Amino acid sequence: MIERFLNLSRILGDQNSALLFGPRGTGKTHLIKHFLATRSSALTIDLLDPREHNRYLLNPAQLIRDVEGAMVEQRDTPLLVCIDEVQKIPPLLDEVHLLLERFRGRVRFLLTGSSARKLKRVGVNLLAGRAWTLKLHPFTTLEMEIDLDRALQFGTLPMAALASQRPFRYLESYCATYLQEEIQQEALVRNVQAFHRFLEVAAQMNGAPVQYAKVARDCHVAPNTVRDYFDILVDTYLAFRLEPWSFSVRTQLRTNPKYYLFDTGVLNTLRGELRADVKVSGFRTGALFESFMVTELIRLNDYLETGFKFYHWRTDRGKEVDCVLSRGPSDQARAIELKNAETPSELDLAGLISFADEHPTAALYCLCRTPRPYKLGKIDVLPWREGLRAVIERA
Repeated sequence: MIERFLNLSRILGDQNSALLFGPRGTGKTHLIKHFLATRSSALTIDLLDPREHNRYLLNPAQLIRDVEGAMVEQRDTPLLVCIDEVQKIPPLLDEVHLLLERFRGRVRFLLTGSSARKLKRVGVNLLAGRAWTLKLHPFTTLEMEIDLDRALQFGTLPMAALASQRPFRYLESYCATYLQEEIQQEALVRNVQAFHRFLEVAAQMNGAPVQYAKVARDCHVAPNTVRDYFDILVDTYLAFRLEPWSFSVRTQLRTNPKYYLFDTGVLNTLRGELRADVKVSGFRTGALFESFMVTELIRLNDYLETGFKFYHWRTDRGKEVDCVLSRGPSDQARAIELKNAETPSELDLAGLISFADEHPTAALYCLCRTPRPYKLGKIDVLPWREGLRAVIERA
């Protein structure tokens, strides 16, 4: 069993409430069961159960009566109420808010969901200040010794990472059923076939600056629909968006965002390349290395609560930096180039050098497969595994 870095007992203790988000398959249900096993009692509500779903869909206020009934027998510690897949009935959050106010210190909630889309769409109160927002990701370097080549091909979703054989079966099933379970059933899009075509195009555009009009032509939909589709990927935690670096003094910068799918195994599946050996194609492996590293940096930023925003930097002349981390204009920017090589040269890192010309105080990093760290001018060239933590944690 892999111990997850997101330890709910340590984070929540006996008093705090939380919203736990994350894509399907990251292990939210297993994490909750492990947490509940350490509690003496709890009221659990699984909205994937049709009976439970119908009970509260028809009358969300029933939650108040159920919680009040459970509190009669709970006297020594606050009652823990766990609601799984809360996005299926967004109005329940209003009832949760009321209960937290009415029974302050006597009840707490652990709410899970694989999508914030419907919650934001109906404008419900996300319990700001009353419940912490937590995210569960696929396995990270904080949790297991990752075989890089295997991770580039199959990703680190728990079922794929722990499969002793044929992980592609799980990933192909995951991608085939996700549209039906998360997109179709939640009615997040009207045209599922168009969204399916979009997913294939989005996978091909992974890590590249996106021109919405071009993607719209490829998918035979309107540009605004493409923007909405990308928002769906972000809201369902299937992708991360990197906006262009916004503190640059250069006037001619590309303003297109970049999107990275949340897992390289899912990325390869959507591209139809899951069974292709990642060691065969240098260009493909380099792109997968970049995608894995960007998503890993985002995961560590969430888990270690370091508060970075993620950007990318690219000029009209083709100079670019894969990832720029910052906590605001007064924070030292961290510019990062990701190279699937052991000894990248200064020519390989020309984007970092150009970035430094504009931002002389920025910290410059190259994370790669080098077995030991070294310097190229102002650039710290670091082994990828150690470099992940160094970039996130270094002040």
